[in-house]
Amino acid sequence: MDDRSRQTLQFYGGVPALLIPFGVMLAGILWLGFTGAALPEAFWPFVVLGLLVGLFLAKDRQMYVDALVQGIASNMLAIMLLAWFLAGIMARLLSETSLIEGLVWMFLQIGVSSAWFPLITFGAAALMSMSTGTSVGTLIGATPILFPVGYALGADPLLLVGAVIGGAFVGDNLAPISDTTIVSAYSQGTTIQKVVRTRIKYAVVAGALTVAAYLLFALGSGSQPVRELPELNPLGLLMLVVPALLLFLMIRGQHLVSAMLYSTSFGIVLALLAGLMSPSDLLWINREEFTAGGIVINGINGMLGVAVFTVFLMGMIGTLERGRFIEWLVEQSEKFATTARRAEIAIVFVSLLVNALTTAGTPTMVMLGPWVRRLGHRFRIAPWRRGNLLDATSTTIIGFLPWSVAVLIPFAFVGGMVENAAAINFTPVGLVPYVFYCWALMLVAIFAAATGWGREHIDEEEYEREAVEIYGAEGKA
Repeated sequence: MDDRSRQTLQFYGGVPALLIPFGVMLAGILWLGFTGAALPEAFWPFVVLGLLVGLFLAKDRQMYVDALVQGIASNMLAIMLLAWFLAGIMARLLSETSLIEGLVWMFLQIGVSSAWFPLITFGAAALMSMSTGTSVGTLIGATPILFPVGYALGADPLLLVGAVIGGAFVGDNLAPISDTTIVSAYSQGTTIQKVVRTRIKYAVVAGALTVAAYLLFALGSGSQPVRELPELNPLGLLMLVVPALLLFLMIRGQHLVSAMLYSTSFGIVLALLAGLMSPSDLLWINREEFTAGGIVINGINGMLGVAVFTVFLMGMIGTLERGRFIEWLVEQSEKFATTARRAEIAIVFVSLLVNALTTAGTPTMVMLGPWVRRLGHRFRIAPWRRGNLLDATSTTIIGFLPWSVAVLIPFAFVGGMVENAAAINFTPVGLVPYVFYCWALMLVAIFAAATGWGREHIDEEEYEREAVEIYGAEGKA
């Protein structure tokens, strides 16, 4: 690494000015939301405008461009893009092989009311995320199935998307195999069993508030009429094997990408053998007009909106890293953290802010973990308590911010499905109030930090042992 690559990116206006490009992007997204046009593709001009503003603010423009490229060149982005494009193919496959029709037919036979379907959706997504430990995998696996069924039955589309997202983050927060759970424990020098056991009380309160909200909506709205449907094909229920296989492979520890490759390939063979689709549905080419389509191409095209936006966003995040914004923010927060209560408040709000900027829970936790440990240790806050605050803030705010991947993925699947979407503000901005679980858990974490509810401290022996782990043999505190 040369000297230039270690230099700090500087903006006119100092470190806080690194946030100005994000502010430009946010202003554009909010404007789109108020006009009912907040679609992922519509975000592109505003994130590009933000990058341009950043270029003018940068004192060294070559270094700024290098930071953009470094942000885009991350392994995490490559994995996300690969998973999303495969998810688009799977979603299109399940949609065009009558699985949704089969599920609608089944629920109509059972007599499930549309008013209760958001609660069912939340429970199903929570179960899947607890089983797999991945919110992204749950969003990819559950949205293309649960949303179309609930919407066809007459359920509120905003409640449905919010239920899928909220349920997806239940497992991210609680599942022992979740990467966020693992990082929250190991970054604080404690065990997975300890953090999971001690955070249950926070999740139970958040879950109870969430269920109460869905009950109020269900009792207040009543059953909505089923939308006009074509003749339903129950044979499509055969395709339930595909998401079931995906769930099984992820539970067995397969990477999301390989699990999707296996399950999608199996689904294509199954659909062809069952006569649910023909080879031409998989791929067609119009040589005269020089166009192509089919399940694979259309599935990938459906994910381009969120993919392109995320590429630009990751570039913007790269400028934050090169400008050492996180280090500056940590420095400022430590001036405020003069008591255990203030330290916890600093942990919560710094984590919320950084997650709001990066919209990536696990990488944010990895970045902030050492600081949270040092700050919490100074006031003898128990490691599991620190880990729980870090995890709760990193698996909540990213569930409802309009520019978050967790919000944009569902809209990439179902954004064009809702009739008169503008009238009900069915956009990422309009969704913000409806992700009940994420809001509830975030407010619980803020309440816990502000009031001290659930706070535990370590004894002198544990304090000295941890000081050695953090600062070395001298045990500097």
